Amino acid sequence: MSIKVHQENRLWAFEALQILEQFISDPEFEGEKEIEKARIEGKKRELKDGKYRVVFLGEFNVGKTTLINTFFGDTYLPMVLEECTAKVTYVMVGESMQVILRSQQPIPVEIVQVLRDFLSYAGIEAEVHPDETYNNWVVNYKSSYPEDMYRTLSAIVTLTADEEFPKLKLLRQQVEEVIAIIPEPSVEEDIAFVDSPGVHSITETHRKVTEDIIPNCHLVVCLLDSQSAGNEHNRDFIAKLVKERQRKVFFVINKSDQLNPEEIDPQGRRGPAKDLLRCLEGTVQNPEIFFVSALYALYASQLKRGSISLNDIDRNEKIHIPYNIRTQLEQMPNPGEEIAHYLMNRSLFLQFKNRLLDYLYTENREGAILTSVCRFIRDFAHRYAKPLEVKIQLAQQNPRLERIRKERQRLYQEIQKNSKFMEELIELLNTLSEGGNINDEKYEGQEHLINRLFSRQSIENEIFKPIRQWLCSGDNLTKSRKNKYIPLQEKLGEILDNYLKSISVELNQSIDQYENFIKTRLLQNGYSLEIPYSSKINLERGAIVAIDASLALSYFLFFVGGIFLGGITGAIIGEGFLSQFSWPDYLGIALPIIPHLSAYIVGGIGGILGGILGLIARSMGGDELRREKLIEKISDYIEKILVQGLKEKTKIELETQKNQFISELQNYFDTLNMQINDQIRKLVEEEDRLEKAQKELIQRLQGKVDKLNEIANHAHKIIGTAVKIDLIDVNKNV
Repeated sequence: MSIKVHQENRLWAFEALQILEQFISDPEFEGEKEIEKARIEGKKRELKDGKYRVVFLGEFNVGKTTLINTFFGDTYLPMVLEECTAKVTYVMVGESMQVILRSQQPIPVEIVQVLRDFLSYAGIEAEVHPDETYNNWVVNYKSSYPEDMYRTLSAIVTLTADEEFPKLKLLRQQVEEVIAIIPEPSVEEDIAFVDSPGVHSITETHRKVTEDIIPNCHLVVCLLDSQSAGNEHNRDFIAKLVKERQRKVFFVINKSDQLNPEEIDPQGRRGPAKDLLRCLEGTVQNPEIFFVSALYALYASQLKRGSISLNDIDRNEKIHIPYNIRTQLEQMPNPGEEIAHYLMNRSLFLQFKNRLLDYLYTENREGAILTSVCRFIRDFAHRYAKPLEVKIQLAQQNPRLERIRKERQRLYQEIQKNSKFMEELIELLNTLSEGGNINDEKYEGQEHLINRLFSRQSIENEIFKPIRQWLCSGDNLTKSRKNKYIPLQEKLGEILDNYLKSISVELNQSIDQYENFIKTRLLQNGYSLEIPYSSKINLERGAIVAIDASLALSYFLFFVGGIFLGGITGAIIGEGFLSQFSWPDYLGIALPIIPHLSAYIVGGIGGILGGILGLIARSMGGDELRREKLIEKISDYIEKILVQGLKEKTKIELETQKNQFISELQNYFDTLNMQINDQIRKLVEEEDRLEKAQKELIQRLQGKVDKLNEIANHAHKIIGTAVKIDLIDVNKNV
């Protein structure tokens, strides 16, 4: 894992923790919010404040503080020729420049006031505030000038401070540790550098370094002077450090600018490194050795930043740039930057820095902060996602939706059943009204019933026979003739009323029969249709027209016929038997001679007699003829009014009632199905609402689950990379 990748992963971990913290405030979160927030805040602090601690050890004036300053690019920490650092000083990156003074006991305000006074007359703009316990006091600088921190620490952590700043002696005695926070973006913020007193210092501070700080550090950087890298004093201290404390140690031979190029050999084949390897033989296996010029690196950084100028470099007797190289660099467009680049290359600092970061981020076995935080992120993201996944499963298997779908399907089937049953009922009704078999029972049908009720035989039996009997009974005919046949009309009306009444009864029975049949089927199938019974059929004959049985024409016809027959008969007799008869003699009058006179005379007499006989004959059969004529007229009336009129009217009325009954059935089932459709519509609306809510819920939850799983997977990937590196290292060691 490269340093860049580590930093990217670290920034990602901060973002992931922020997302998890935001998720805790989500309404969907299930758990103890305050507890979870506290745990995430703890991990944030662990990631932010949890530092890869690098402790710098070495004899006084070996360049420990200078090397730390080099990481930050300027002289924040005091550097002097004599033994300098008397307090353990932690140096790390922060948002603003601060110095934190730590003590096991509260530091009185009056003692700290001396520090405030010092800052004031030193021209340092800063405020000093305690924490709640007054054990720790924080110096907050208004600006981030390196010299402000340098001058402050010079009065607190240096051995010469007691002589130079005696008023601060009580404060120095109470301060046990100093933390210097520097806002330097070029330095990794998860690393804390620990500047310690010289290793040969016989002080309580030295004991603290060896017994407390080193066991809790991640890397020890042991600085050695290039002129005394292999002395025995170094060997004894290093042996104790490696064997008792089990710390990884980088050996930095500082002041490499004082060596010839051939003496700079990290492999230990010659020069100081060879002396160091001989000294470490039997103590450290395969030690890592670096050559560094902390001073050159620091000046290079300051020159590049503009903290010092080329004139400062020229006046500095510790900087040696060959004349020919200096001349070449001064001819470049930006000589200051080129000289800074040259000094940094000569310092070999960047190789050491990159290896230090590489070890901390990829090989360090203790306090693997990023890996620990990523495990937390992975596990918690999975744990947060689990209830949401369960909710998604529950939403996808919503029993309410399933019940609605089943109910909707049932209602659709009920509509189909209703429609099908209605069609069956209408078919049965048609069978009943038109005639046919139902369940092996034969039904006559209304048309056949009408034809039967209005048949010629029925009319003969129910109308003509009774009217004949009445006309032949007593003097009914005579009375009727004398009263202009009004009694006959009344009797005919009575007979017709009785006849039509009996027909109406049968027709209504037929209607009741099929209606009751249908209603019974409805009840048997669970329908509560209350169809009012059809209105009763009541056939009415209407007013009977006047019936006239006059025989005048028949008398005239009989008279004329008698005359004709009598005249023909007399003419034949006169021409045959009396052709020689002398009518003048018989009558005693003179008559002219007329041919066929006998035929004329006897024919005339015969015609007169025939006419009289015709009238007599007609009068002898008058009543019978009158009755027949009346019956004929009644028959015409019945045929026209009853058979043609009432029969057709009855058919129409029966068909109308059947259609009304069918309409009632259809309206009932339409209303019933409309009610069911209303239920279906409400169910569909409810289903749509639930599906929409379900879809929105699933989409909302799935987005969160996907995000949490993405976080967990990314964290697992980071962990997996670290594990892979560990396995590679184990295999190397094997």
